[in-house]
Formats: sequence, C-alpha cells, structure tokens
Amino acid sequence: AAPDSPAADAHRLEQMLLDDYGWTVRVPPSSPEDGVQLIGARRCLYADGRIPHVMYRVNGQDVSLFLLEGVVRNDSDVTALGHRSRIWSRGGTTYVLVGPDGAGDLTTAVRYIMREAH
Repeated sequence: AAPDSPAADAHRLEQMLLDDYGWTVRVPPSSPEDGVQLIGARRCLYADGRIPHVMYRVNGQDVSLFLLEGVVRNDSDVTALGHRSRIWSRGGTTYVLVGPDGAGDLTTAVRYIMREAH
C-alpha cells in the first residue's frame, strides 16, 4: 500500500479470509494511538501449506503478522536475515510478527497486536 493509503477494514479482511480460504481469523484493526495501520491480508505459502498473512504499517515500517493454526511455540524474539520476529502462541495458534530489524521501538504496536489477535 502507498504510504498515504487509507487503513483497510478489519471486518472486510476477516470475511475475505473466511470466504476465500475457510480461515476464521481475528484481524486486529488499525490503532492510531498504538501507531498501527492495517494494510491488508492474503494467503502466504509456508513449508506446511498456506497460512494467513496480515499486513500492517507501524510507525512507517511494513510489518507482517503470520498465523500458524495447530502449532504451538514458546514465546521468543528472534532476529535473522535483517528481520526481527516476535513469536507467541495462544489457543493452539502461533503468531509471528515480522518487521525490519532496524525499525526502532515497536513495543507498543507489538503489545497491541498481541492483545487483539486471537
């Protein structure tokens, strides 16, 4: 999305993911007070098949949220190949929030997305 694009509608994206792929996914909406703008969603290829991929802009940086249903991982913060990933699990789903390593402090945005994604 262009930097001046309006935020995407979370409910519309949830319906698209359900209609197109059969996924029941809670898409956290934009939160200007947390510096989070929802850009879009799509399917993404993964080693074990397809997974939901929700895209955000956080303080001017593109950030991706991937959801792995039926997979549970320990909470962790991983930096690799120029990206920083925050990993957590809830209710049998693992969430991976990926952004550029040099994106600065994303703590507020990470807390918001962790709280809202379920």
